[in-house]
Amino acid sequence: MVSLAVEGEKTFVPSAIESPEERRDAPSYSIETVRRLKKQLKKSDRLFFLLGMDQFKDIAKWREPEALLRETEFIVMNRPGWSLAEVGASLPEALRPAVSVTKTMKDQPAMGDIVLKGATLHLLTDVSERVSATEVRRAAQSGRRLDWLVGPAVAEYIRKTGLYKAKSEPVRVKGARRET
Repeated sequence: MVSLAVEGEKTFVPSAIESPEERRDAPSYSIETVRRLKKQLKKSDRLFFLLGMDQFKDIAKWREPEALLRETEFIVMNRPGWSLAEVGASLPEALRPAVSVTKTMKDQPAMGDIVLKGATLHLLTDVSERVSATEVRRAAQSGRRLDWLVGPAVAEYIRKTGLYKAKSEPVRVKGARRET
């Protein structure tokens, strides 16, 4: 899907590190991907993790979130309306600022660089793209057109593979017994 998305962009080189063959069909966790990537880089290289605020707000629920935030610098594309307090509240508890600090940040827009012990966040506010990954998944789940969100080639891939479709519940037949 990434290859389809960057097709024709000479400055982008897609990686297969997240492909099913590389993962051996095991679940994919960001911390493991980052660690595999870092093994391929020089010590002097900087690795950045790019995501939208809609995903960052759940970072504390990810696998090994403190380790992930230590392993790479995060670039968070902010959407209008997010405050610094909300960014702070999204962090894992060990990195979260004190409540007294977040209260003072409640009316401050989420922008600039935040350097914490063990984590660096770069908050981008001038990103003009209004489409989010969350919106793409919701559109695919509801069967809406995706062309305008992801481009025709990626939309066709999502449609053909059924990616992001809601899992259907098994059909239950009245009077049927369940096997044990």
